Amino acid sequence: MTAAVVILTFPVAACDSQEQAKEPKAEATPSTLCGVQLSAGARKALLNLVGGKELDSNGSKESLSDTARALASGYHENGADDYEEYDLCTAFGSATTAGADLSFYLSEKVPTSISPKFTQYDMGELTLSRPSHAALYMKCSSDKFRSSSKPILIEGKLTNAQAPPGDAEKVREENLNVLHAVTLAMAKQLGCERDADLPQQFSSPPKLTED
Repeated sequence: MTAAVVILTFPVAACDSQEQAKEPKAEATPSTLCGVQLSAGARKALLNLVGGKELDSNGSKESLSDTARALASGYHENGADDYEEYDLCTAFGSATTAGADLSFYLSEKVPTSISPKFTQYDMGELTLSRPSHAALYMKCSSDKFRSSSKPILIEGKLTNAQAPPGDAEKVREENLNVLHAVTLAMAKQLGCERDADLPQQFSSPPKLTED
């Protein structure tokens, strides 16, 4: 009887061992910031920009939809205005009280006179980045802007006054990664045709100017 008990316990142990071996390793998962679903890559880029291991913000899960409604309402009331800012939220890191401000504008035109401090990239209508600022211009055709017969030019903007020191090229691309995620989310929220022709996944866009 004792031998039988020993024989029965071995398969149980083996099963437990096999189940443990089959357990998947923990992987980085997307997170939501101010209503924007961030990929693992965009989240990592934002953490590097603001400093720390955890993200926080002054927004909520409704921030994206609220800002989209404000953009549509603002366009119907005032049209394009390069100086009217529509805040999404500010993202904070656990290692600093500084944060990265994320916002949108209803722009009148794509800029042509651009500071040499910015590197220009081929994404959307135009994308600009420097360590402390980035801007992404997209054209949106949507029923939300039904009073317009032409696409609306929208600027997504990231401002990080305390950009991390070090490799400026890396910081510029981290800005682009985060701003792409936020602007693409806004294009989807507004119902822009073809998501304003923005790529569905971020990859480093070609440069239009040399550093």
